Amino acid sequence: MDKQLETWALFRKTFAKLQRVAEDDLRKYGTTPSQFNILLNLSTEKPTPMAELSKLSACVNSNITSIIGRMEERGLVKRTQDKKDRRVVRVELTEEGKKLYNRTVLPHKQFLAKMLECYSEAELNELNKLLDKVSSHVG
Repeated sequence: MDKQLETWALFRKTFAKLQRVAEDDLRKYGTTPSQFNILLNLSTEKPTPMAELSKLSACVNSNITSIIGRMEERGLVKRTQDKKDRRVVRVELTEEGKKLYNRTVLPHKQFLAKMLECYSEAELNELNKLLDKVSSHVG
């Protein structure tokens, strides 16, 4: 197998494993990796435009709309139209969303730390640098 195909296969295999273990961990708190990522991005407590949230969460617009819809049904977020530009829809955490975030963020952070404890800080910095380079290069 050539190096590019080998690298791609390793990316996919690694992502699938990470996604599975993250789902298992977050399920204990009543959320998913996608929803947790949105909770994390909205934790700044300022209403965020859906388009920006889509970029921050690395989700396509149709997927983010669906995720936000499910979260809104659960009372975790609320959507409001921008007063200056009615085309812009902003999303923010509700009190229930803030509670879920606060209940989830520390245990999940500890879970991630345990999962990555076999790497030194220098290795994690290098991995972050390489992943950021890949992300920037592909668009």
